Formats: sequence, C-alpha cells, structure tokens
Amino acid sequence: MRSEILEEMPEETMEYFCEQVLKRDWPNCIHAYYFIKNAFQWKLKNSVSTYKLLYIANDVDNGTFIGILSRPEEEYPDVVVTYTSPGNEDQFQRILNSTEYINWQKKPLFQAIPFRMKNIVESMIEEKGLKSRLYSNAVLKWMPADAAARLDYKVPEDVFIGRLNVDHIDFIYSLWSHSDVYPKSDLWDTVRLNIGLGVFSRHNNELLAWAMCGSYGGLSTLIVQPDYRGRGFGKLVVLAVTKVMGESGVSPHALINEKNNVSLGLFKNVGYTKHSTPLPYVVVEDPDISGP
Repeated sequence: MRSEILEEMPEETMEYFCEQVLKRDWPNCIHAYYFIKNAFQWKLKNSVSTYKLLYIANDVDNGTFIGILSRPEEEYPDVVVTYTSPGNEDQFQRILNSTEYINWQKKPLFQAIPFRMKNIVESMIEEKGLKSRLYSNAVLKWMPADAAARLDYKVPEDVFIGRLNVDHIDFIYSLWSHSDVYPKSDLWDTVRLNIGLGVFSRHNNELLAWAMCGSYGGLSTLIVQPDYRGRGFGKLVVLAVTKVMGESGVSPHALINEKNNVSLGLFKNVGYTKHSTPLPYVVVEDPDISGP
C-alpha cells in the first residue's frame, strides 16, 4: 500500500512557504508563488473553482509543491502546477508517482512546468499508461512590484480604462484562443475576484481590448478586438493592469506562447524582463492505440 506523503497546506504555513522557501529561487518560482497566493485569496472569496495546495508537512523547506485547480465544468481538465527546490528532482519524481491526489484519468493540464522538471512529468505520464502532448512553450515575462507601481501612461481622448464585469464574459470568452483547455468559469472567477480592465470607446462604450490578473495570479487573457489592433490599445491595457498589480504589491508576470511575437514584443516594450528558460504546458491524453 502506498503512503501519501503530501498534505494540504494550511493557511498559516502559506506565508513561510512562499516567502522563506520559494523566494530562495526567485523569480524561477514566481508561477507557483502567485498560484498559491491567489488560491488562498479565492478560497476566502468563494471561488466557483476549487484548489488543492499540497506540500510535505514534515519537510516544508524541501519546497516540493503540487497545486491542483479543478473547475465545475467536468469536461475540462484539472490544472496542475508543480514545483520543487533545485536538487530535489529525484524525490519529486517519487512523490509524483505515488500521490493519489492527481486524477490522471481526467487528463490534467500541467501548467508552466519548470524546465528542469519537464522530463519528470512527461515520463510519469507515460508510466501511468497515458500520452503527453506539448500544448505550448511559454516564455515567462515579469516585473518587480515597485517598478510596476511606478509605471505611467496616457489614455487617448477617444477611449477610457474601466473595470470588466460579468456582462462582458460571454463576449471575451468567444474570442479567447485557449477556450479548449480553460472554461468560462475561469473568466467568471477572474472578473469577480481579481483585476480585470478594459479599454472602452467613449463614443459607445464598446469594449475594444482587455487584460486580467488570472487564476494563477499573473497577467492573462490579453486580447484586442481585430478591428482595433495597431492603435496601441494592447499596450495601454497591459500598462493599466500591470500598474494596478504593482500598486497591490504583486510582481506582475505573464506566460506568453513563444510563437506569439506580437505579445512578446509588447511586454518587452512595457518593461517586462524575459526569463531565460521556457515553461512548457503539457496536456495528458489517452495513448494512441490505433493499429496500422
């Protein structure tokens, strides 16, 4: 019988784990750090999604963490966020193999895997009799909170910056390219519980561009309506959300597909720093059992 080594992290442990353990590997840990911080906030605010934040209770300084985000839509995969302190990869592999918390048959999405852990996750998926597929390689861009808080920008006279609300969700979701793995409930929670800003027309209040602080605590869901691209609205809304995050004490980070040169250039222009190694998104799938 396998012994479960992981336990759910209590709130009183969160601050030490994030500030004293994860921060030793800053900014490499930034995704796990803000995933945890956002999870505890959303739990208090009655998120429609549920989180499990798992760690080794008798060895907190080990830094091993597995976070699981489950959404109410059963047809969508659980999101799994993984981390372990450098040097603990062998132990992490054993834990990943033995834990009963991950529902492998639900075909989870492993989000932004630290590159040094990518082979561990992929080999474990194979050991479970399943197949891994690279969903995307993400480039991590980030900015210190104090730098974000000092950002300034000018809003053109024909538009204004406003908060998103739940009435915008259907429209936003219809244009979201990642709706294959992220359900509408993610936007519902994000708009209600986190920062969501849009660029609106002063003429008719039309929503032209938007960005949010998403379920993992980073800047996400940046979209400019096709007819309004090339007018600086994407940069404007990124600046606006980034500044609000910085003023809230959050160091903004974004995970951008390595093929999305437009967004990569935009975030560089705003002042985000590029992390050196990619963070893969890996989807679990059924094995290909088709014959010749």
